[in-house]
Amino acid sequence: MEDTNKQAQDKRKKDSGPASLSMAITEKSALHACYMPFIKDGGLFVPTTEKFMLHDDIILHLRLVEDGKKLLIPGRVVWIASGVGQRGTSPGIGLQFTGEHRIRVKQFIEEMLGDTLNQPAANPAY
Repeated sequence: MEDTNKQAQDKRKKDSGPASLSMAITEKSALHACYMPFIKDGGLFVPTTEKFMLHDDIILHLRLVEDGKKLLIPGRVVWIASGVGQRGTSPGIGLQFTGEHRIRVKQFIEEMLGDTLNQPAANPAY
């Protein structure tokens, strides 16, 4: 019975397409805290209590308040933080950038971060 339920969930997930998440970042320090440069092609930590599995496809609606920019970023779940971490971090997912513009998204974020990218984040979100 469990296998049948899992198969049905997998089929629904494939039929419905990628999940959608929204995130607003108000300042450069928050972007620095969420950016995950060690992920191939770049990634962001997205705080969420929604349940995801590794390799789930996600569309992130990212709003950079300070710049007034809105980005639609396709990604894949590569990191799961299911509860509050030892440093008081939020539950959420690490999203690896995917899609044909993944390198441009990574470069855009790294250009926004500038020299701060070379320094560790004071309070990483992940």
